[in-house]
Amino acid sequence: MQRCHALPVPPEPYGKGGTNHAAVARIAPRDFRPNEMTRTFQFRTASCRAVALAKEDRFLVVLLALFVPAFFAPTATAGERSVTAAEANGTYRDVEGKSEIKILALGHGKLKVQLALVYEYKSGAGPAANVGDASGEATIENDTAVFVPEEAGDCKITMTFLPNGKLKVEQQGEECGFGHNVRADGTFRKISNRKPKFDDA
Repeated sequence: MQRCHALPVPPEPYGKGGTNHAAVARIAPRDFRPNEMTRTFQFRTASCRAVALAKEDRFLVVLLALFVPAFFAPTATAGERSVTAAEANGTYRDVEGKSEIKILALGHGKLKVQLALVYEYKSGAGPAANVGDASGEATIENDTAVFVPEEAGDCKITMTFLPNGKLKVEQQGEECGFGHNVRADGTFRKISNRKPKFDDA
């Protein structure tokens, strides 16, 4: 492998030929031509420049390999982050402010949950509402909790804790023991960070 060292500055040109023949004669053997020394110096300089450029290219490749994946790395999404008890504890309400969910962290991957859901509608006699109540324990893993109401049929309620105190709720199945047209689906927002009080307490 060729090594690049600091090279002596070639002799300053003199005369018409552009070469200081006397200086070359002092440092080169008698059978060594001055023009050959100049060509050798130019070749070694070009080679060293090529090596330096190759090293710069490899350095840039390493930098791109380090920073590009970090720049495009996806952020944590639902199901990938853990939720603390302080984040889970509280009272949540839907956008309309009618339905409410209370949650209390029990530890060991368990939550105490109480749902008080409301479906409002207009009847011939005026405004009316159907309700749906359920309470029990839910299991939580990372940021997603699963609640199956007691004595319910084909019913599973999934609650995903989102940033900024939001709770995304999805209901699977219709036999949850709720009133007509009452469902738990929707996005709820935390209105209180205090540990909630339950009706059965």
